[in-house]
Amino acid sequence: MSANYCESNKTGGGYDGGYISVPEFYAGADVFLTGGTGFMGKVLIEKLLRSCPDVGRVYVLMRCKQGKTPETRVRDLTDNPLFETLKKNNPKALAKLMPIFGDCMQLRLGMSDDDIDQLQNVSVVFHLAASVRFNDPLKDAILTNVLSTREIFEICKGLPLLKAVVHVSTAYSNPEQMHVEERLYPPKADWRKMLECALQFDHQVLNILTDMITNCAPNTYTFTKGLAEQICIDYQDQLPLVIFRPSVVINTIDEPLVGWIDNMNGPSGMLLGVGTGIVRTDLLPVDNRINAIPADISIKALLMAAWQRGTKERTLRQDYLPVYNSAAEYEHSWQYKKMLECGKENMTRLSFTKLLWVPGGSTTTWRLKYYIMVLLVHILPALLVDALCLLNGKKPFLMKIQRKVFLAQTSLRYFVNNQWIFDTKRFRSLRDELQGDDIETFNWHLSAEKVDQFYFDCWLGVRRYLLNDPDETLPKAARKMNRLILFDRILKAGLMLLVVYLIWKSSIFHNLEMKLVRHYR
Repeated sequence: MSANYCESNKTGGGYDGGYISVPEFYAGADVFLTGGTGFMGKVLIEKLLRSCPDVGRVYVLMRCKQGKTPETRVRDLTDNPLFETLKKNNPKALAKLMPIFGDCMQLRLGMSDDDIDQLQNVSVVFHLAASVRFNDPLKDAILTNVLSTREIFEICKGLPLLKAVVHVSTAYSNPEQMHVEERLYPPKADWRKMLECALQFDHQVLNILTDMITNCAPNTYTFTKGLAEQICIDYQDQLPLVIFRPSVVINTIDEPLVGWIDNMNGPSGMLLGVGTGIVRTDLLPVDNRINAIPADISIKALLMAAWQRGTKERTLRQDYLPVYNSAAEYEHSWQYKKMLECGKENMTRLSFTKLLWVPGGSTTTWRLKYYIMVLLVHILPALLVDALCLLNGKKPFLMKIQRKVFLAQTSLRYFVNNQWIFDTKRFRSLRDELQGDDIETFNWHLSAEKVDQFYFDCWLGVRRYLLNDPDETLPKAARKMNRLILFDRILKAGLMLLVVYLIWKSSIFHNLEMKLVRHYR
């Protein structure tokens, strides 16, 4: 344990007991974060630079991806509608972003000695990097989610000015707990042994042993995120740690843009698939709910969790380790039925220009019906479209998409079939600590009316930011939708007439006709 951290525990973080605002806490403080190019990472960087303008340097761990240098990736990261407000009001803030080459799947995060030396003035660390893919091989999931956590904690032990380390976990790190409290749960495996296995054995061996090793956990993601929380326990007396557990992080609800999103995880993927007419059925209990938290709310609380850990004066035990469940209250969670109803309302007035067919379809809880529907409305149309593509010399695409849809629906089955209750007392208490201007800048509020509006905003956000459909294309999209609706009705009417004709010409009716002829003769 660093001498600086021990001293901070004795003096309440080095402050005299007066209120230290959130921007004051970050003023002049260097920040280091992993996962900065991910969805939550982008929102965190933007909010930090915009609302804490006096923050020091912001070091972002990045890989050289697709031949791009970290510097180029910083430009790509900020070349996003999310940063437009920041660029307009404080463009110089972007110069504080400092890329560091590294890789979360390597020892020391793949960083050189010179890179680590750059971090000596870092006060706050956010560890957001993770593999969120449910179907990742166990070896990759352990290296990304477990190895990276241990390595960043080891690096943090050498930072003399450290005030807070926030480990971003997931509210589903203990998925067998249907009532999740803001506390730590017993380990399901020894993280050290799991890490040793990942470093020693190849993918094939671990793939064979996955079910046995994970005790049939829903997926490798939740299993390895649970292991990472156990690492926090082992380092809690050495670092000023915080565990932050978001539920399903979705579009921004307020700032800097309403409805902004840049990935297809969770409800946004469902809205996109249904809205383009690709997804037409699912095995879904529509009365169930998904706990979704807007990205900007979760990021506000994330910044405040580090602020509270670093400034709040208290008699701290050396093993103090607060846990925050960043989740919505049950009454503000999303009901699948309402999501689908919202989709039906919006599919005509806010239709997409990139339509494969008229949105529609149905859900079921009967497994046999689901597989029949997958065959009829997913596989057969995909085969037909791909065949037409081949005949026209184009590359087939739809069967590949439908395969991904089916695998995604399968991987989410455990989560849509179950519902969780999350205790959020500590998470919500962060708002109670705010004073002065911080109340306006970092507070949040959810109400039934606001959540209802959010359904609409999320659909619009998917249209704007995932499909890159500007609002000016709405009339064009409406005309395209009307043409498809007309064609869809004509096609369905034609198919019904064909079916009636075939039945009429079948042997049953032919025999009945012959009997009637003979009878009246």
